[in-house]
Amino acid sequence: MRIVRSLRFRIAIWCAVLVFVLGGLTVAAINVVLSRSLDRRATAEDIQIRRVASETGAAMIWIDGDDLVAVEHLSNTRALERLGTMSLILLGVLFPASLVTGWFVAGRVLRPVDHIANVAMGIQASDLSRRIRLEGPDDELKHLADAFDGMLDRIEEGVEDQRRFIQDVSHELRNPLATMAASLDLVLAGDTDPAALRSTAESVRRSVDRASLTVDGMARFARRELPNDTEVVVDLGALIEHGAAEVGAAAGRRRLTLVKVGDGRTTVRGDRQALTSAMANLLGNAIRMAPEGSAVRYGCGVLGEWAWAGVADAGPGIHESDHRLVFQRAWSRDRSRLHHERRTGLGLSIVRQVAEAAGGTVTLTSRPAGGSSFVIWLPKRSGLDPSTLTWDGIHPIEDPLVGSATTARQVI
Repeated sequence: MRIVRSLRFRIAIWCAVLVFVLGGLTVAAINVVLSRSLDRRATAEDIQIRRVASETGAAMIWIDGDDLVAVEHLSNTRALERLGTMSLILLGVLFPASLVTGWFVAGRVLRPVDHIANVAMGIQASDLSRRIRLEGPDDELKHLADAFDGMLDRIEEGVEDQRRFIQDVSHELRNPLATMAASLDLVLAGDTDPAALRSTAESVRRSVDRASLTVDGMARFARRELPNDTEVVVDLGALIEHGAAEVGAAAGRRRLTLVKVGDGRTTVRGDRQALTSAMANLLGNAIRMAPEGSAVRYGCGVLGEWAWAGVADAGPGIHESDHRLVFQRAWSRDRSRLHHERRTGLGLSIVRQVAEAAGGTVTLTSRPAGGSSFVIWLPKRSGLDPSTLTWDGIHPIEDPLVGSATTARQVI
């Protein structure tokens, strides 16, 4: 039967057995103690003290000592027999009574567990907002419910994160795929002019590169919780020079000047592929947002116990209200007044993830129409606190691409 297999029934049975055993031991102990204390022979002194006279009418009946002892033994025997009978009756009633009591007590104790189970069964993948929020004393069941609520919070956050991630990737891949499709349609339409074919090929190549960066970002996010066993000594100077060379052609088409700053002789331990992806994102954003004919500053160096690598442009900048949102994958903002462009994607969120995975952080110095400076900070040794680099977790105390601490603070 289902009731017999239930936890409530098992708890009730255990309660009944324990109460029955304890009751039986108590009754047995009482019987043993009383039988030993009552079944002793009276001494001569006791007989003299207990000699009893009974008055019937005018006649007096005297009971001698031997008769008194016999009467006492008979009374003790009958009392012990009655105690034994009452003990058996008590034990017979005690077991079912303890079983019923254990059933109700178990139901009372397990009621929060039933509530937890009902909430768990009522949660659907499309709605993870339900919580147990168990009220009552701060006991083990309350801890269980709180732990379950915490787990639901993490699951809901993960599901929402995944949903936003899929939306972002879909948006990021839609544009390059559409560009490639349009370019190939022109070729298939019969336009065989070599210059047009080369332009089409270059456009397709740029779209492929953009899609590849998006796919790399997907892989980066997919393994963000996995142990990082790819750390090596990375030359930040060589890495950022390689990144600048890759965007050189795009910068030339927009007549941008790439200006190197910093000493360029900086090494850190980290994931080379991840750092390469992060710098590619920063350089790509700067080339895209910088006005034609302007300069893009890039470089790396050491400041105290921190290595830095960053990029600064003279683009439209970012409003201060968006500074804390810019590193979120879901960040989007209509910038039609400034640059006729809407930016939504994975790039800056990948940069932040790479920096934090290496024990560092990313800082931003920007203001509308004043350009933007993004700097990745990486520790030269373990145990450093990245919060010491910023005023508020995002704005740097000193930006090596902008200037002194006072200058950096004034820019934001």
